[in-house]
Amino acid sequence: MTSIKAPFDPRPVVLVSLDWYLPAYRAGGPIRSISNLVSALGDAVDFRIVCGDRDLGENLPVDAPIGEWTALGNAQVLRLPPEEWTTTRWRALIQEIEPDRLYLNSLYSGPFGRLPWRVAKSMALPTTLAPRGMLGAGALAIKPLRKKAWLWMQHITGQYANIFWHASTTQEAKDIRRWFPAAQIQVALNLPLPFDPASKANDDGRIHLLSVGRIHPIKNYRFGLAVAKALAEQGTPVTYRIVGPLEDLDEAHRLRAEAGEVTLELTGAMPPSNVREHYAWSQLVLVPSFNENFGHAVAEGVSTARPVIVSDQTAWTDIDPGITVDCLPLQTSAWLASAKRLLAMAPADCLAHSQSTHTRCLLDAHHLANQLSLFES
Repeated sequence: MTSIKAPFDPRPVVLVSLDWYLPAYRAGGPIRSISNLVSALGDAVDFRIVCGDRDLGENLPVDAPIGEWTALGNAQVLRLPPEEWTTTRWRALIQEIEPDRLYLNSLYSGPFGRLPWRVAKSMALPTTLAPRGMLGAGALAIKPLRKKAWLWMQHITGQYANIFWHASTTQEAKDIRRWFPAAQIQVALNLPLPFDPASKANDDGRIHLLSVGRIHPIKNYRFGLAVAKALAEQGTPVTYRIVGPLEDLDEAHRLRAEAGEVTLELTGAMPPSNVREHYAWSQLVLVPSFNENFGHAVAEGVSTARPVIVSDQTAWTDIDPGITVDCLPLQTSAWLASAKRLLAMAPADCLAHSQSTHTRCLLDAHHLANQLSLFES
């Protein structure tokens, strides 16, 4: 990945807190956001990552050192067992590391969001919070009363009055201000994978559609399945593959029940290193989500030179992504027309336009500089 050297001497020390980190992968987007950030800015910023010791939904620790600092890429990582998710441990960590900034990646997490923020606030440590889409309309539609009551309480008590906010998009900045009108916000687009085109998909006489993300109603894969069925009705067999954790088993059952003539493949969760082969298999990527803060599946489709159709309820609506990424309202007829156009595109054209999109919209010097500015003292 393109990286950037820091104008800082010495490098700022940033203590990063999130519930899950590599080799964990089931939590998806936040893990990819931080790993891409570390890859791009690790020469400029001294990242110290503190996370839990297990993957999302797992009871056993990951296969990695627990309770000790270890090097991973351009960062140092400390995985804490549950008995160390305490105020005392966080205070000791901050005293030991003496970071220039704490960087939080969850609004709701107790051990890796609210707890370290309380400790940092008591120690006057500058803190930045990336809510990672948790304030978006789609995210708040799930358990809305509980979430909105908690947010209102934080607003009226001023619990987040002295925190800095990292919004990944201008829309997320608006979402933050809806609850915290006086918030200090920096907007910096998440960093993607480098441009690395996948080999041409094998032609087996079928249309290969791919979605990547957890099986959950907010991802709206039933709409993706409706698009797949509409394509199949045009006369060509369709395989729709969804790669991601089976987080909502009822939703998985509904998808299987509605598949009809479409061959539906639900692969379950897998490490990021294995996901690339599914992009290589695909001919078209579908992201029909009701809410995406960034849309890693879109960025990964672009990075592997695959055309993408994405819901107009994501960050990509405010970007001019070129002709290989269509941002559309959730209307089957519009997605069908777009799918037919993108599937008919010449591979050389798709490659050239995907590379242009990656350069203009994702990994340019402006985006790198915006991310770096998050960690200035």
